[in-house]
Amino acid sequence: MAAETESVTARPIPALRPYVDWYSGYRETGGLPSVHRGLPSPQLTLIFTLTELLLSRLDTRAEFQPEVQHVWRTLLASGGTAEVAGLAKSVGWSTRHLSGRFHREFGVGPKAFGRLVRFRRTASQLPRAVAAGHHLAEIAAAHGYYDQAHLAAEFRALAGCPPTAWLAAEFRNFQAREQS
Repeated sequence: MAAETESVTARPIPALRPYVDWYSGYRETGGLPSVHRGLPSPQLTLIFTLTELLLSRLDTRAEFQPEVQHVWRTLLASGGTAEVAGLAKSVGWSTRHLSGRFHREFGVGPKAFGRLVRFRRTASQLPRAVAAGHHLAEIAAAHGYYDQAHLAAEFRALAGCPPTAWLAAEFRNFQAREQS
């Protein structure tokens, strides 16, 4: 599948021009995930990702439905490990009804959202845990994965590489942050 890219560049409003040189936005659809390595520059680059998940949420009602908001908060607080069946029971809905309502609000079901939350939390804590001497099996268990193989499979599915390859690339950045 060929990738399609849309882009736009604009100057900021006059009041921001002393601080912001320009805005650039782009959207890529299709194609395979790839790696982008930014080159050194005298400017600070800020990147905001507006994924389909976020865009679908922006197109819906301004307020979450209370039951959906409860499930969303519980999934975030649990690090993505809360059981969907238990969450459905806690709001008085069937699992199927909860999944449909949650999907309408966020573009993914509660199980997929929990998976992303758990992965994100694990990835953000992984460099520090490894630096502290923890093994991947320990880290996997602490974050709700069945075992190290399950953690590795999630990394391959969501990051495109095993955790050791991700760490090899990311650990340099982590060490640089720790030393400054």
